[in-house]
Amino acid sequence: MVAMFDDMLPLASLQPHLLTLPHDSTTRLGPPQPLHASAAPGQRKLLAPIPPASPHHQLQRIKLASLNDAKASDQTGCSVGSLSPRRTPPAPRTLPFLNSPIAPAIPAPPKTTSHRQFQSRLPRLKNTISLNGVTAVTEQKSVESLAGRQEETREHKEVKKRKVTEARHTSKTQPAKNLPELAKLRPLSCPEQALLQAFTVLSDDDWGKKIEALISIRSLAQHHANVLLPRLHDVCLAVNQEVKNLRSVVSHAAMVTLAHLFAHLGQDMDAEAEGAARTLLPKAGESSSFMKDMDLALGYMVYNTNPIRSMNALINGGLSHKHTAVRKSTARHLEKVTEVIGAARLLSGKNDLTARFIHTASCLALDNTLEVRNQARNILSVVASHPDLIKMVERFAPLSDQIRMKDFINKCQKRPSP
Repeated sequence: MVAMFDDMLPLASLQPHLLTLPHDSTTRLGPPQPLHASAAPGQRKLLAPIPPASPHHQLQRIKLASLNDAKASDQTGCSVGSLSPRRTPPAPRTLPFLNSPIAPAIPAPPKTTSHRQFQSRLPRLKNTISLNGVTAVTEQKSVESLAGRQEETREHKEVKKRKVTEARHTSKTQPAKNLPELAKLRPLSCPEQALLQAFTVLSDDDWGKKIEALISIRSLAQHHANVLLPRLHDVCLAVNQEVKNLRSVVSHAAMVTLAHLFAHLGQDMDAEAEGAARTLLPKAGESSSFMKDMDLALGYMVYNTNPIRSMNALINGGLSHKHTAVRKSTARHLEKVTEVIGAARLLSGKNDLTARFIHTASCLALDNTLEVRNQARNILSVVASHPDLIKMVERFAPLSDQIRMKDFINKCQKRPSP
């Protein structure tokens, strides 16, 4: 230690403020003490106290001392007996956020992996090389199946259309078997001229020529409908006027002419049905000799025109007529219309058809004449098996007539079918 101070003496004499102090806690922390150094052997000289350095110089000295300590420790291998003591590391600073309690981390739920894989239900191809061939075959099969389906639908439509036409034909011809067959006439050589001549003759008073004109109209309806249809309304007005003719021969011929018109023109006569019914039904009250031809014309009207139009024509033409024979004829032909329409359609409750039918049936069933009531019983016997008959009577019949109508329907249901 004395040798170290002897080596530092020249430096201290020249520049005493650059003297390096030993690293001791007392010299570093306490006040500066005067140092005694020998200028020569056997002599001691009191050195002047070192003035206190500024804080900036003290900081530089501390830094230099720390650097020297680090170098010395590297050279000596950090031995315990080295002259420069090891600097203790400063205490770690406490951060403010470290004192706050830390919430425990919530572990994430483990991922569940489904080991079940989607399995297709489609058939697998064994030979993947022939994939194009397989797709071609499947496409060809699909095309063939589509073509087969189209052919089946076409055949189904044709069969359905054929059945509908046959049903219409049978619906028209089957009930018509009960009617007398109409006479077949020859076609006319000049139909246009015959039509104009018929209008001219019907306006005259010669009853023989009127009958010939009516026969030519029948031939036009049977063979030259395209010539007759543009003037159909005028022809029907002329024929209906001849039904009212006072000469019975002309009236009979006019009724048969109306039967030909209904038989050959069919639904083209729908618009003329009401006018014909208003003209034909009153003839039943005039004489019994007109009944045959009247029934012939009205029968062909019922079976060849729209049945709803026929029903409305019969109701408007003879339901409220004062003559009993007219009401009886009306009820008789309404029975035929009921058979054609059917109970399911008449009692469906749609539109005004059900209400009109129930009102007509109640009027005929409560008629003062027994013959008319018997015809009404025949009408209700056609629809007596329908489960909604009583319900429709309660819905559409007048309240004053419902009790009598229910009793009448119960009698019809107990009555054996003919």
